[in-house]
Amino acid sequence: MSMETEFDKLVRELDAEGLAGLRLAVNAEIGQRRQKTSIQVQDIHPGMSDADRERVRQEIARVLRGEE
Repeated sequence: MSMETEFDKLVRELDAEGLAGLRLAVNAEIGQRRQKTSIQVQDIHPGMSDADRERVRQEIARVLRGEE
């Protein structure tokens, strides 16, 4: 039996409470992984002043909104 088949069987056998708990655990793990992989301005340039960091944050937000 493959790992995927075993996992599918486990999920199908969970009751509603167990399935809800699994969903919460998976969502928490996804959130933690996203935080680990996100780039922080201070990671790029640790010596940057707070004012420069704020300008960079605003510029990144502007670009992500699609503004030119």
